[in-house]
Amino acid sequence: MLTPADISPDFSRQRADIWVIDANEFTGCGEFLRGFLLPDELERHARFACRQNAATWLTARAGLRFLLGRYLDRRARSLKIETEGNGKPFVSNPYGVCFNISHSGNIVVIVVTDRPVGIDVEQLERRVDSAAVLRRFFSPLEQQSHADCLSSDPKRTFFRGWTRKEAVLKATGEGIAGLAHNEISFAPGLPHAMLTYHGSIEAAGTWFFYEFEPAPGYIAALACQSPSLQIKENHLHSNMLTI
Repeated sequence: MLTPADISPDFSRQRADIWVIDANEFTGCGEFLRGFLLPDELERHARFACRQNAATWLTARAGLRFLLGRYLDRRARSLKIETEGNGKPFVSNPYGVCFNISHSGNIVVIVVTDRPVGIDVEQLERRVDSAAVLRRFFSPLEQQSHADCLSSDPKRTFFRGWTRKEAVLKATGEGIAGLAHNEISFAPGLPHAMLTYHGSIEAAGTWFFYEFEPAPGYIAALACQSPSLQIKENHLHSNMLTI
């Protein structure tokens, strides 16, 4: 497991670093966390109506700035986090460092590597009409995969597929428009869980997936168009952050 002192932008061994943050660990640290943010981010934070959502977003943004600052050897507040036309965030840098971020409930997950990547996390207790979502956003092939994988834990089965699909859309930056371009499997433990990509079974094999549980009651997935990646899971705790 890495600590912030071990961070390096050298991903020559096809490495991807996952960082898990529990926003509950940062309760009472609001003023400190706001010190990482720029004025426009502070304004965005102030607009949150839900206190829990505001706290998680603040922790996520501050944690992201801190980590990227370490990877790029720059001050956290000096970084310009931009968004592509599709809303995907990026930071221009000479190392080719790419990242993605997701949060649900009080858990934040961040992935940093050297190629386009997507990550998604979901809280298993989140209320969702899975049958309606499957009908609307998943193809007949995916719906059959879901039916074949139903077990004693149907929520985990559903969110396994959902996080995989979200992670792909975030990696490509296609957003909801890309839903029909990829078909994923709901089966557990598959590093290559793509069934078809833009209609091609062969292209589907170029996608790598990594499924993990960042905290009890949560499920997450990483997706990257790469043969494989060496994954390192890490935790960012409140006593690790410095401005």
